[in-house]
Amino acid sequence: MHEIDKGRFGAFVAARRKEKAMTQRDLAQKLYVSDKAVSKWERGLALPDVALLTPLAEALDVTVAELLEGRRLEDEPVSAEEAERLVRRVIDLSEEKTARGGPDRKRWAAVYFLCLIPTAGELAWLIRLMTVTDTEHWAVYHPAALLAALSAGFGLYFCLFAKTRLPWYHDVGKLGFYYDGPLRMNVPGVRFTNRNWPHILHWTRVWCLLSMTLSGAVCLAAKALFGPGPVAQWLPMASLAGLLAAIYLPGRRYE
Repeated sequence: MHEIDKGRFGAFVAARRKEKAMTQRDLAQKLYVSDKAVSKWERGLALPDVALLTPLAEALDVTVAELLEGRRLEDEPVSAEEAERLVRRVIDLSEEKTARGGPDRKRWAAVYFLCLIPTAGELAWLIRLMTVTDTEHWAVYHPAALLAALSAGFGLYFCLFAKTRLPWYHDVGKLGFYYDGPLRMNVPGVRFTNRNWPHILHWTRVWCLLSMTLSGAVCLAAKALFGPGPVAQWLPMASLAGLLAAIYLPGRRYE
């Protein structure tokens, strides 16, 4: 992956802007963006849209290649390999701007926050049971509460922030991993591509929402049927198996 160093990019833009005796507002007016957008670029918090690279380079009197590199290239020759790397950076930047969008984003966000209401009540109820029951039963309620909280955390990511489209190299190389910041997924036998990713994302979201809202009810029902011992042992494993199935089955079917 040919990522643009946001910090170096921002420092370079800020330095060139100051050399041109421009304020952030001056530069923003030239590009028809807000001065807050320019501030985010310079602080390394965001990157401009691909369509702004050329006008930004012209405003700062640099080349697009220098913008992407975050430094002056002077008269340094650009090799074919270097040129390809710069092009890949532009492609990655373009995909990064669109990868987290999608028409279903708002719908999934609304469903997530609706499910968060009973989940909060469920967690409060489980925590209360953990404080008033004996050690044997605490061992059951604790995994259920932890599972609900973790599922809510994963649901927040997958429903609101997960990429809806993978970078181009997943389709070329059919890679068996998915990286997005701190999140790492590597499921043996599954190759993550843009053919199966929408289906994986859908069923992973479904698993998260069901797991976060039903962990407490499943815990009580299983305890009544099988006793506290088996529940404490098998509930986390059954949930993990459900998550793996949500990734593996659609991943293999639509690969």
